[in-house]
Amino acid sequence: MSSGCLETPEATPATIDENALSAYGWSQVSVEEKTFEQQITGSKTLTISSATVEYYNDRLMNDINEQTLQFTEDNNIPVSIDLPDSMTAHIITYRLSLPSGATLPTDLVSDIREKMLTDLKEGNDIDSIQETTTRTIILNDGTEAVVKIYTGSGNSTDTDLKMMGFVTAFEGENTNTFVMGFVPDGEHRIESGIVNGTLFSIDGESEMDEMLELISMIE
Repeated sequence: MSSGCLETPEATPATIDENALSAYGWSQVSVEEKTFEQQITGSKTLTISSATVEYYNDRLMNDINEQTLQFTEDNNIPVSIDLPDSMTAHIITYRLSLPSGATLPTDLVSDIREKMLTDLKEGNDIDSIQETTTRTIILNDGTEAVVKIYTGSGNSTDTDLKMMGFVTAFEGENTNTFVMGFVPDGEHRIESGIVNGTLFSIDGESEMDEMLELISMIE
């Protein structure tokens, strides 16, 4: 306090074991570390450290592209069909540390989880979303984390795909960690003139199981 600033431990990125990522066909696509300073009084400053990591399911995206290519060949469609990256599964981890290694109060943890849920809805063009179940996972350090799983329907009427997502939060040494993930679920159909059928399908339940297995390995 003599310097006017409480010491804040560095928020190291919440990472998933590289071997596990490779085994499941995932990759880490971005890491962002930030430090925020907020002046409390004329002589005291509050410092917050954060780290965000995003993971992407390459294996699922490749599978979707292969299904799509097979559909175009089977139906003699002369043009390629480009699909957005949002069609695959994503995991985003967010780790936060406060001055003196303090952890967030329960009500603020709940607020951040709700904000992540709002981001999930708005970022994936979801019209309605509801909690469907909760699951408990065992983390690397042997502690438990409760995962809330949601399903939502999209605004588009051109597909039978829905969205599955999850949000969880847990404490570590001097940090709070939040994790969000999402994956499409169901069939994407095409009904246009003489071309009708399933462009590709995703087993969201199976993908969700894999995602929860991966986040249980977060360090």
